[in-house]
Amino acid sequence: MIVYTVKPEKLYKKMREQGYLEGHKDFAMFPEAYKWIIEQMKKRITHCAMENYPIWLWQRRPNRNEKALARKEERWVILKLDIPEDRILWSSFDEWHVILNNSPITYDENEWDDFKKRGFPQKEVIQTWERLFDHQWLAKRPLDWAGDYDKHWLQGVTPQITMEQVKKVWRFIGKG
Repeated sequence: MIVYTVKPEKLYKKMREQGYLEGHKDFAMFPEAYKWIIEQMKKRITHCAMENYPIWLWQRRPNRNEKALARKEERWVILKLDIPEDRILWSSFDEWHVILNNSPITYDENEWDDFKKRGFPQKEVIQTWERLFDHQWLAKRPLDWAGDYDKHWLQGVTPQITMEQVKKVWRFIGKG
């Protein structure tokens, strides 16, 4: 499957030297959420023995002119990769941010209000996070609550990318 990732050029050089690239905990801005997604990868990707952190992927090719894509005036690359689909765990970019905010993924406003009344019990909130991977369920939610799921960006995580998977490289300077 053709997918894309964005990395600092220095990491791409490291990847060329060692033949592969894995994520690293030092770059996880949300350590607890990353630990959770790693556990999900172990559960959902066959033979996934995670020793490091995941590599984030996109189904769509990022636009190197996007201002928030990369730190200003630093050298970056967009890598076009061909990765077997069974090595990728797909999720919605929008709902991932619900998890980063330690909130529940709810079907509608009524379910949200129920959580709110009960003080957002942490164990139950975390149980809703598994919905991140149920794309049919996410798509059935009311438009006025969740928006049009078909227009959501899909992102993926994979345990590792290799040089053999790289099909094209675009270099660019970050816009900040």
